[in-house]
Amino acid sequence: MDRRGLAWLGCGFLVVLLVLIGCSGTLATPEPVTLVFAHSPDPSGSYELWAQQFHDLHPHITLELTTDRSAPGVDVMMATPFELAGFLDAGAILDLSTFIEQSEALDRTEFYPAALDIFRSQGRQWALPFGVDMMMVYFNRDLFDQVGAPYPTVGWTWSDFLARAVEVTRPGADVFGYAMQYEGEAAIFEPLMLIYQRGGGIFDSLDAPTRVTFDEPLNIEAMEFYAGLVHTHHVVPTAEEAQRLGRPYPWRGVLDGRFGMWTLMFSERGGELWEFPWQMNWGIVPMPKDAAAGTLALADGLFVSAGTDYPAEAWLWIEFLSEQTPPFAIPARTSLASSAEFERRVGAEVAEVARAAIADAILVNPQLLQFEAELGALAQAFAQIRSGETPPDMALGAAQEWADR
Repeated sequence: MDRRGLAWLGCGFLVVLLVLIGCSGTLATPEPVTLVFAHSPDPSGSYELWAQQFHDLHPHITLELTTDRSAPGVDVMMATPFELAGFLDAGAILDLSTFIEQSEALDRTEFYPAALDIFRSQGRQWALPFGVDMMMVYFNRDLFDQVGAPYPTVGWTWSDFLARAVEVTRPGADVFGYAMQYEGEAAIFEPLMLIYQRGGGIFDSLDAPTRVTFDEPLNIEAMEFYAGLVHTHHVVPTAEEAQRLGRPYPWRGVLDGRFGMWTLMFSERGGELWEFPWQMNWGIVPMPKDAAAGTLALADGLFVSAGTDYPAEAWLWIEFLSEQTPPFAIPARTSLASSAEFERRVGAEVAEVARAAIADAILVNPQLLQFEAELGALAQAFAQIRSGETPPDMALGAAQEWADR
């Protein structure tokens, strides 16, 4: 190429450069964008920190944070799988499948498969899982030390659980080995976990349930063990004794040092989300196992609103968030769950327990909501079993008969 050709090429390059450069002499920047992100309450301040870090990476994008999903203009929101069907019916969320397929930074195999699948429907991915919360067993080391009993450990069994509860229990002093749940959703989740650990189940399928199976023999066996904790071994208080231990039950007794063990979600460890943090020397282990290991779990997902004006920027924010360690839950990304950052946030011992527990997580399928009436009958059966007024086989049989009518 001669000099004249080089000169014309240089002029062409100059024209392109002038288009990209403004009067100030700097490269043109993207138009400012503001995203509204609705998240769960977070006293740790993590989302504020992440919003600032994200803004530093993408100066043209500013995050507005809210805990109100009904706030106007929400672009990205955190929600559970139970809300997925409603979102789809209302056309309220974007399909993230294409974003995921085209992303160079995100690897689907880094997520726990069950956590990813719970946000799939119609063959499409509607949210990225962020955190997984699950039921754990906590224990009061101080009470175990008082009687010289060994602590619960990862991989323990029902037999181990019962032995520990017996060693710690002192009914005359209103000290019990275990705080059975008598009220609320936990009073349903607790016996359900025993049923699945025994090898039973209350549905013909957890993935695509079509009918309930309350009175299966393994379910009855699990509930006989459950009732025996109160009425045979007396390692938990009766309903009348529970009232004496103060309200709210059982948390008043937990704080007062009257329970050796209790079940609670992973996110509530140490009383971080309570008004009063735990003062006792506490420990944590996965649920004990019998024929199988299993723990009911819930997941939070990151959704993009169908009404957003900035889907590409919303995806960038979701992608960034998925690389962070949740403030209280177990990370849905295996790389984060095994990371030094997770250990730093929760402690090495707690992190080890979380990794062991999540391997046996049973994520609650939103399709189970269609059996709300049947589950109400099952909850009544559980209450009768706890009280001792009805044997497990009769209570579960009556619930099954009601469901079949």
